[in-house]
Amino acid sequence: MNLTQHLPAMREFMQSGRNLLLRRRTVIASADRVLITSLVNMVGDSGRIEGAATGEREALTCLRHGTADLLLCTDLLDSGSGPSLVAAARSIRPDLVCLMLIQRPLRSTIEAAIAAGCNGLCSRERVGNGHLLRAMQAIDSDDTYIDPVIAGVLRHSRLSRGHSQSLSSTLSLREEDVLRGICRGLTNQEIADQLHLSIDTVKHAVTALLGKLEARDRTQAVLIAFRNDLVDLPATLPRWSA
Repeated sequence: MNLTQHLPAMREFMQSGRNLLLRRRTVIASADRVLITSLVNMVGDSGRIEGAATGEREALTCLRHGTADLLLCTDLLDSGSGPSLVAAARSIRPDLVCLMLIQRPLRSTIEAAIAAGCNGLCSRERVGNGHLLRAMQAIDSDDTYIDPVIAGVLRHSRLSRGHSQSLSSTLSLREEDVLRGICRGLTNQEIADQLHLSIDTVKHAVTALLGKLEARDRTQAVLIAFRNDLVDLPATLPRWSA
């Protein structure tokens, strides 16, 4: 595949991603040394990357002895695992933002990452062409993010069980549609645009449905929705009048 025509966009995404990472103090953990190198090169000599490691124990050492507020990791590490690292990191620093790049998009891995408290899940194959930037922007805006590939894995595993159930009667119709949007990997702004609602209305609906589902955050709401056959996803969301 010839990507030459995409080079200007790639450079723009690189600069935008660099600007976002410059707002954070980051620790990177991955068995993928090429990924570590590319992220370090993206940020440059600013010193905003406080540590990098290929194993869980070494990454935790970086977090304990630094002031990082972002953990960017993959599910695969040389020793330990991404979900185990996130769980331990959140116990050390509860306010730490954790974004995991999933290399093995298995339901068990995704569920473990959600249970560990990841703020965002992004398929490793979607890191290029601005998808990492999108994930970071979504976390800054909505606190959590799950990309469509990851949501699709969960949806496929639900459908393979061969039965479905309507949404809980405790959710309003608007909350149902917002939950469908979340399960499709949409940000609050994208849900607002598709439903023709204000962003504040969507945020209030998200808060309400999280409470009703007893979900910690959006990613856990996705897991609850698919585990319990709560949602069937239309191709597009219906239009609401404001």
